[in-house]
Amino acid sequence: MPVFVALLIFGILLAQDVYAQNLPRDETLYVAVSKKVALGPKVFNIYAPGFDRSRTGLHQLVNEYFFYVNLETGEYIPWLAESFEYSADFKKITVNLRKGVNWNDGWPFTAEDVVFTYNLLLESAPKMTWSAEVAAWVESIRKLDDFTVELTLKTPNPRFHLIRECFPAVRIWGGVTILPKHVWEGEDPVKFNNYPPVGTGPYRLLSSSETAFVYERRDNWWGTEQYGAKPAPRYVVYQYFGPETSVAIGLTTNDIDSPAIGILSLGTYLEVKRKNPYVTAWYARAPHAWLDPCPRGLMIQNARPPWDQKEARWAISYLIDRDSIVNLAYEGTTFPSWGPYPNYKGLDPYFATIQDLIEKHPTTKYDPAKAEEIFKSLGFNKGTDGVWVMGDGSRLKMDFLVDSGDSEAMKVTAVIADQLRAGGVDVTIRPLTGAVQSDTRLRGDWDIAYQPFCPGDTDVFDNLELFHSKYYVPLGEPAPWYERNSFRYNNPKLDAIVDEMSVTPPKDVEKMKKLFRQAMEIWLEDLPVIPIVQAPALVPFNTAYWVGWPSAADPWNMPVNWWATFNLVVSGYPSPETGEWVGGIRSSSPR
Repeated sequence: MPVFVALLIFGILLAQDVYAQNLPRDETLYVAVSKKVALGPKVFNIYAPGFDRSRTGLHQLVNEYFFYVNLETGEYIPWLAESFEYSADFKKITVNLRKGVNWNDGWPFTAEDVVFTYNLLLESAPKMTWSAEVAAWVESIRKLDDFTVELTLKTPNPRFHLIRECFPAVRIWGGVTILPKHVWEGEDPVKFNNYPPVGTGPYRLLSSSETAFVYERRDNWWGTEQYGAKPAPRYVVYQYFGPETSVAIGLTTNDIDSPAIGILSLGTYLEVKRKNPYVTAWYARAPHAWLDPCPRGLMIQNARPPWDQKEARWAISYLIDRDSIVNLAYEGTTFPSWGPYPNYKGLDPYFATIQDLIEKHPTTKYDPAKAEEIFKSLGFNKGTDGVWVMGDGSRLKMDFLVDSGDSEAMKVTAVIADQLRAGGVDVTIRPLTGAVQSDTRLRGDWDIAYQPFCPGDTDVFDNLELFHSKYYVPLGEPAPWYERNSFRYNNPKLDAIVDEMSVTPPKDVEKMKKLFRQAMEIWLEDLPVIPIVQAPALVPFNTAYWVGWPSAADPWNMPVNWWATFNLVVSGYPSPETGEWVGGIRSSSPR
């Protein structure tokens, strides 16, 4: 795109959506998102299928959660709750809520809201997002007093407080969101727009349009009243500025403070950095990117033949050249991944127990000859056009679903599709977006789909639990979540091991190591999902107006503006150990 045209588009978008409101630049934080939201500017129902909690800024600025996990420091940070305690049998968890918290319409936040939210999720399952997970784990909830609730679980679970889809704690991206009873009671939980959104967070929605969501700081936020802390930006804007070129120009001209993951390529980032010395990233030098805890995998539909055979899945894996994907789609900012885990040091003791299994099952190996050998063993033959023909005479086809609004997925999908075609697979790329894409992915109407696998930090249980058959639903029915077995894997032996892990406290490391090895022996042989790469998060920050961003040199938090934990990046947080206020971006005089 010519620079003049890009500048024109960029200026029009700014004028229409933000500058018209005369927001003072030195008081406004601008976050660039990768695409427009699918459900429009007046829908803020976080439990409506297809709603985009990240690109609207809702779960970062308006919603808040019981606890936040800082993956950089290992802290479990109390927020809307002060503490929790399990019963001796791990079937009950008592949560003590923080007093003095108000919703942004003035109503007090109490146990009534928590009980209402959980009962709504239980009664509405599986219609509300994550309600199926809640129903799978939670038997009931009751109010003990105005600031104490007790959850009774269906089965013992010593790590329930870490399950984002069931508990309001944010480890990776988001968590179950508590709703204000006085707003939601009597409303259809899926159709209700929740506009304007009512939350306990430090910002309230000021305006919304097709491309921009503008938030204004609440000076009566409970964090200010209890800690004397106040987020530095008076306004925060989550905005779609257009394609990569427009975002690059915005960073160069200091009109954007932080773009989301996947917008800028490494080459574009380096060019912006060359032109604007106030632009930086997690690392000031190569590899620049932060390591995201959601490694990328190629989901393959286990419920569809021939992909219901592990041999066929392995053949596909052997056709994928991950080094080429790293170089072509990621410009060398990452490396191949052997499994569904991030390459974090906290997991090294577990990985050390399975090195022989990884060597036996080379998940990162590119070997087209081995793939051909497997296909022939399955009775396939190549047609005259080079495409494999199965035993029933049909061509070996693959329907490759991709979110057309996800630039990273689009790049990787194109590379993988070409590699599979070169290996004799007739691949059709099907780009969809919004609620249609989400529904298609959940219902399993695809053969392969590129997908982040979250969560992942220091507990090996969670990513294995994604493969449990309790989340298996027949094709055509919506799975609980994308990486939560929308690929429809079913192995009772793995289930049994995961079930034993689920009742083993995370602190029992030696037992967890043994169970992990047993589980991975099955997983690596079956290969229900094909590992592709570790996830690089190239998230530039502009220091022209705001400083104090987390970085490798000062890793006080994660640099992720699409996670709910971005709340803490903007405002900071009290140290769980000392009570002293940690971080929070600060104002800098405009350059």
